[in-house]
Amino acid sequence: MKKVLLIGAGAQGAVISWVLSRTDDISEVILGDIDPNRMKEIVAINKSNKLKVEILDAADVNGMTAFIKGGGFDLVLNAIPPQFNDQVMEACYGARTNYQDMAGTYFPGGDRNIPVGQLKYAKKWEEASLKASILTGCDVGASNLLAREAADELDEIDSIRIKDYNLAESEELISLWQPQTYLEDLSLPPVIWDNGYKEVPPFGGEEEYDFPFPISTKGKVYYHTHEEPLTIPKFVGKPVKYVDFKMGEPAIMFWKSLMDLGLMSKEPVEIQGKKITPQNVLSKLLPPTPSAMELIELIRSGKLRSRTIMTVDAYGKKDGKDLHYRLWEEMPNATVACERIPGASDVSYATSVQGAVFALMMLRGQVNHTGVFPPEVFNKGEREIYYKTVKEWDIKIHKEVETIL
Repeated sequence: MKKVLLIGAGAQGAVISWVLSRTDDISEVILGDIDPNRMKEIVAINKSNKLKVEILDAADVNGMTAFIKGGGFDLVLNAIPPQFNDQVMEACYGARTNYQDMAGTYFPGGDRNIPVGQLKYAKKWEEASLKASILTGCDVGASNLLAREAADELDEIDSIRIKDYNLAESEELISLWQPQTYLEDLSLPPVIWDNGYKEVPPFGGEEEYDFPFPISTKGKVYYHTHEEPLTIPKFVGKPVKYVDFKMGEPAIMFWKSLMDLGLMSKEPVEIQGKKITPQNVLSKLLPPTPSAMELIELIRSGKLRSRTIMTVDAYGKKDGKDLHYRLWEEMPNATVACERIPGASDVSYATSVQGAVFALMMLRGQVNHTGVFPPEVFNKGEREIYYKTVKEWDIKIHKEVETIL
């Protein structure tokens, strides 16, 4: 029986704790967060006697190291914003405990041989025979696996193009993702891989894409700051000329308008003798991500309807023929997600169920890598285990192959 420390009582933590606490080979899940009220709400919804809580401060490396070392954990799963990755990884290394996270920090202005921050620990984790499974959600995460699926079948890879689209209807402004993180991703210059890393303008690369079932609609997508173009060229197993990530939603022009007005800028402006940062003001004014209880009410009342899709298109050659692989995930809509896991949205379900599946593979000894590694290192056998397990949670993988004449 395995024991897990899950750090973060947000939207991801609520879903991950549900999946792990209902898994037979896990004996205990400790949910750690600095906010006792958020943990109390998750426990009230979860109702599993396997789930316990602990007040933890992720910024306190020494305190976390001691707690992890004394807790006898088989895995620490970091589900808090990536600015705390360094602290949690240092605590896990100090306690010699395997680690997993959901997102990365980027290299702008730094060492481009270390495209995400966690990789700077690769050597010492490898030497200690420890495992750090990084970037393990839907996108980033499953998107990397699907990219590797196509890459393994192609002799040469011309491009890998990843898209995320959310089709949501709501009676009020709702942030299904942590708004400060989303603003940061929208405002940073995205990085693509074009025979090397290149920064491109936010909201550049406009493209109208025909999304497959179950959304079955055309939608505009734009370059978006994300980890896939950073790690896939380094870890997908063979050379690739081009990788990008684009995101869209029907309200995408609302966010672009805010940026055009300068409301995402981090440069202070002077108003009535005081300097303020527009992005800080916008972050303060945006509604927080609904709590699990609030989501249950919004979805059951019909005030929120939402569905998300993630696609991966890979172009290249096999046996001298030009091929196009399209892979995508069919995931539950918000209503079905909340029925399956109370308090989940379609977005938190897609991200966090898959994060939980990555964790289960780590706990079950089904991940045959050491050091620090993203999902695109998974071999065919590991990917098949992953696909089978996510299908148990109503996440289905589709693949189409087209010959280009």
